[in-house]
Amino acid sequence: MSKPGEQLFQFLSNQPQLSPDEVQALYSHWQFRRQMRRNEFLYAPGKTEQHIWFVAEGVLRIYYPADTEELCVGFAYENNVVSAFPSYLRQQPSEFCLQALTPAIALGIARTDFEQCRQQMPGVARFWGDLLSWATVGLIEREVEIATTTPEQRYRNLLERAPYLFQLVPLKYIASYLRIQPETLSRVSRRMAKG
Repeated sequence: MSKPGEQLFQFLSNQPQLSPDEVQALYSHWQFRRQMRRNEFLYAPGKTEQHIWFVAEGVLRIYYPADTEELCVGFAYENNVVSAFPSYLRQQPSEFCLQALTPAIALGIARTDFEQCRQQMPGVARFWGDLLSWATVGLIEREVEIATTTPEQRYRNLLERAPYLFQLVPLKYIASYLRIQPETLSRVSRRMAKG
């Protein structure tokens, strides 16, 4: 088993919804591997998502390529599951991109295989339901945070939640994610560094 494969197996084994037999069965279907260089796309807009991906190494950004500027909506990093979920669920072309910000490795399971596992194994169905529930909670909390906090509070919250992102992700993408201008982010980070 490769290191990425071991990470995936451990990730699945740590999911309380999955029995050991379900872990083995689900793991056996993760048959796709994508090794990406920096700036390479795991997923580009216009295609219909047919996979769920496990990020074994690296950091990816999830963004919407708007006309005037790209809008970063999130990051995926080691030991996380990611997909162009609106496209995956609706089976319509995606408007989002998933791009590697560092060299990255992702392991994928085909939608047909995952859906078959979900229908046949109660633990996989619970795992999927929990994954979507937590994603929904995260989106709601993020919207509330953007609407009710200052740029400095958003910066501080992200620094507490995911300090490693500041070493791996260019500040312009962090600024976009926090919905502030890069210049504002620079001022906030300088102010906080001074204490």
